[in-house]
Amino acid sequence: MRKFPCYAATLFFPLIFGLLCSPIPAGAQVFTNQEQSVGLQPSQTEQQVYDPYERTNRKVFNFNDRLFSDVVRPITRVYRKLPEPVRKVFRNGFQNLEEPSYFVNFVLQGKPRRAGDEMTRFVINSTVGVGGMFDVAHNACGIEQHGADFGQTLGIWGFQPGPYLVVPALGPSDPRDLAGFAADSVMDPLFWVPGPFWVTIPPSFVKYVGQASDNIDNYEALKKASLDPYVAMRNAYMQNREHVITEK
Repeated sequence: MRKFPCYAATLFFPLIFGLLCSPIPAGAQVFTNQEQSVGLQPSQTEQQVYDPYERTNRKVFNFNDRLFSDVVRPITRVYRKLPEPVRKVFRNGFQNLEEPSYFVNFVLQGKPRRAGDEMTRFVINSTVGVGGMFDVAHNACGIEQHGADFGQTLGIWGFQPGPYLVVPALGPSDPRDLAGFAADSVMDPLFWVPGPFWVTIPPSFVKYVGQASDNIDNYEALKKASLDPYVAMRNAYMQNREHVITEK
């Protein structure tokens, strides 16, 4: 068995690579999951959000935005030079690795049908789909990926989000979703790869750069269309989280 320090280091390595996709939310996606997206517009009126740390949050938001401009954008430009079929293979493979976490969360949420869909997708795509590189479950069987996270599960159980937070590198979050992010990280198969934790760094690098590449345009559009990007992101995040928790 690994020693505890290795577990701790493995748990926090996503934070390191979160630097590569800041300020796109890593814990609870505003843009990434199409089914969970509310289709928010940045021009929506400001909603009431419990944000007692706004002054600090704004500073972190600005730090993340600068990191995005100086680090993330150049890296994703290089990544986007890869042919789309290659990027799609990467995307499918990493999405397939998330299926076990989705399955567990849907079971905990009392949604057996969706849990069954996620498990079926994982089995089909891991075998016929060559380790998840091809989404055979969707293309041939019509089984959609729904997506779920433990922060959503906690919300369904009745846990309140707590104060709004902007986390360095990770972006918008709250105490409930930070706890969910930690739990989902442990359920990631990459967490359990045998050997030193740094063995998982290369695939994690590709995963997070790919996510950033997929979301850059949405983030930049939100910024350009907003008088106050901080408020726009905060509203989008909180409304999206409310939506994924209350959806049937």
